[in-house]
Amino acid sequence: MGIKEKIQRHRGGLLENTVMLYILQFSNMALGLVTQGYQMRVLGVELIGVLGAAQYATNFFQILIDFGFIYSATAKVSRFREDKNVLNKVLTCVILAKALFMALSFLILFVFIAPSLPDMSQVLVYAFYLISVCTYALLPDFMYRGLEQMATITVRAVAIKFFATMMIFLFVRQPRDYYMVPLFTAIGNVGAIVFVYWHLFRKVGVRFCKVTWYEVWVELKESSQFFLSKVAGSINSNLNGILLNSLAGPTATGLYTNADKIIGAARSGMSPIADSLYPHMMKHRNFRLIKKAMLLVYPIILVGCAIVFIFAEPLLVLWLGEEGSQVVLPLRLLIPVAVFCFPNYVLGYPTMGAMGLAKFANISVVFGTFVYLAGVAVLWLTVGINLVSLCLLTSLTEGSILAFRLVVIVKNRRLMGAGPETIGKQK
Repeated sequence: MGIKEKIQRHRGGLLENTVMLYILQFSNMALGLVTQGYQMRVLGVELIGVLGAAQYATNFFQILIDFGFIYSATAKVSRFREDKNVLNKVLTCVILAKALFMALSFLILFVFIAPSLPDMSQVLVYAFYLISVCTYALLPDFMYRGLEQMATITVRAVAIKFFATMMIFLFVRQPRDYYMVPLFTAIGNVGAIVFVYWHLFRKVGVRFCKVTWYEVWVELKESSQFFLSKVAGSINSNLNGILLNSLAGPTATGLYTNADKIIGAARSGMSPIADSLYPHMMKHRNFRLIKKAMLLVYPIILVGCAIVFIFAEPLLVLWLGEEGSQVVLPLRLLIPVAVFCFPNYVLGYPTMGAMGLAKFANISVVFGTFVYLAGVAVLWLTVGINLVSLCLLTSLTEGSILAFRLVVIVKNRRLMGAGPETIGKQK
């Protein structure tokens, strides 16, 4: 068998899906870090804080618009990948639901958030971030993930990020240009939508069809448990920036945003394994892959975290300039998040979903949110909410989610060898 035939045979398989997701995440990570360093030098830490606060706020809209479809719709596409009628209905129902949530998001932004912003430039920043979220949400990545054909969506997404990066370097030349940062991402997303849907309709053979509102409701109902989990997770990851912006000012928010970019880059390097394992595990339940991922990949991650912790100051100064030295402490306090992140990804939906325990993966995130909110309340009443205390609380929250998932998996480990009938009873 020749190379071409081997590639065709394995096309859409776990290996290609993982490689494509890594290309996607690595490009986002690398280009994001490059532009962040440039923005820090041009805009300064205060405007970085303004951009960070806007992005953290609109991330909640992203969770609302996606509504957990990245998990529920991906799993359904994986199960019915040979049935085009089912795929057509899933595509149509999901996009219709997302369109409704987009309209609601703009209503919330302009009625409740925009009046509280100090000037029109910040209103534009929030609006452009929301537009970029909406246009990205229209990309049917759940379809390509479920079909394990990530090459097309990856090429388009990398092109978007490269376009946005080049535009930032070309046009963001002084502080007053800061509103352009989210604008260029939104413009790139629009171009990607055209190409991706052309490929989906013409090459994959999946297209929109007539559906009933009841069918849309069914998709929403199936996704609701994942939505609750995503909302809980978004509180953990995004409320820090909003609290700091309100209570400590944009400078503290800017410092946190820069440290969080590093942790986000680490997450980007880890999540492709879990993202590609999820549809594969839902279909094949090969738990040996989970063990291999933990034994082969996790030690490398731990070494990387140790290197960043030790050499944080020279790395941050090289990346952000002299002001980068102020980011050393918050970054070191957030390193445990990166340490706990990979086992949380792999032991979450890929493992617990295949065991029929997806609801406990969702509950674990809700549990982490309770830990986080309780911690915020304790901080408010004692030492106060500041950059250091919120970073420590974030690491504690991530660790509590991992502990919850480990306890559930150990207590139900018999399900790893159980048949589909037993698994079905757990759902």
